[in-house]
Amino acid sequence: MSLKKLVSAVGLTLLMAGVAHAEYPKKDIINIIPWSAGGGTDAAVRGFMHHVEKQIGAKIVNQNITGAQSGIGIAKLMRSRPDGYTIGSMTWDSVITVPYNKLVPGYDLAKLHFLGTITMHPTALVVAADAPWKTLEEFAAAAKAAPNTISVSNVGSGGVWHLPALDMADKMGIELRHIPYPKGSGPQREALLSGETDAASISISGALPALKAGKARVLGVMGEKRDALAPDAPTFKEAGFDVLWGSMRVVALPKDAPDEAKTALEEAFAKTMQNEEFLKWANETGMGPYWMGAEDTAAYIKDIQAKAFRLTDDLIAKGILKK
Repeated sequence: MSLKKLVSAVGLTLLMAGVAHAEYPKKDIINIIPWSAGGGTDAAVRGFMHHVEKQIGAKIVNQNITGAQSGIGIAKLMRSRPDGYTIGSMTWDSVITVPYNKLVPGYDLAKLHFLGTITMHPTALVVAADAPWKTLEEFAAAAKAAPNTISVSNVGSGGVWHLPALDMADKMGIELRHIPYPKGSGPQREALLSGETDAASISISGALPALKAGKARVLGVMGEKRDALAPDAPTFKEAGFDVLWGSMRVVALPKDAPDEAKTALEEAFAKTMQNEEFLKWANETGMGPYWMGAEDTAAYIKDIQAKAFRLTDDLIAKGILKK
């Protein structure tokens, strides 16, 4: 082939690739949210997708499909047509709890392509504003004095907020009553405010409405450093308890989706994370925006899954958790 023909062929290929990219999307995009409406994940993801619409040039229709600690919704994503028009918002439970416990038949993360990570949150111990404990030390002392009487909520046994609470109890040397609310942080928050539970193992963003209303307090966060949304709350390490846990939100689509859809969506997400209007909204609502692209997200999930599986095996071996 002559140089002139080669240049023409390459130019045509690049032009066609650009046209294919430009043609996506041609219709609405469905986003599966595997947790109930009104919870922390629902609010964060809906808000993010609203701003993504402006970057992608199409409407994103959110659907709440709950059950099996996010497994039902993500399993539907795995089975959806790989045309680039169905995506799904995943959480810790989607990548850790569901596959570890084999909650849904045929559930396999290898069926998905991760587009990116959009939030990262440390676990927090939150209590009602009128709770008798002002510090983590007071909470631990009260629990030691009355084993199995203080109740702490989570969003599912063996899940994202349950494991941190179990590890916390182990490190504090206390026994707690662990109460699951599988439909998400909305019901979990309501249970705390109604007095149905004494404390919540939750993200700060999930508890933010109650925190802003002055109806709840953060006793401590399980991160390496204090959280900007609750700067007065110490880390567990500051209080002498070596407890480090957190969660993330990841967006994915079927692995066989067209490359132009994968590229367009990842680019739209990245641009949204730099948009001033979005960042203003995210900071006001406590969404906790955090961006990691497709490649880094895949590596992160592989690493965190291996670590979480080892920790879960250890908790089971100690008799602290039942599989």
